[in-house]
Amino acid sequence: MPLLGAAQGARRLHVHLTEIPDTSRHGHYSHAHEAEEAVYVLEGKAAYTFGGRTVEAGPGDLVFFPSRVPHAEVRYLTPGMRYLVIRSVEAGDPPCCCGADRNL
Repeated sequence: MPLLGAAQGARRLHVHLTEIPDTSRHGHYSHAHEAEEAVYVLEGKAAYTFGGRTVEAGPGDLVFFPSRVPHAEVRYLTPGMRYLVIRSVEAGDPPCCCGADRNL
């Protein structure tokens, strides 16, 4: 669910809420982009592997993915997750997964 993006007038910042009720059915793919991205965990717990390290995060934790670092290798540690994605919007990057970060 988009919370902040092009529809609200933001040109360089995007925020959306991701809710995964059943993490066993949620796949990931490794990707990289110019955008800086952070995940702020609201509910659930996961282990994120990127840049040669693994970070476990639960409610109240923030994980930062630097620009151009492949990420999205995730091991879910709870059956459900809710988190905010906070991402910069950079020219040349594909749209965010929710597609609401820019006017296409």
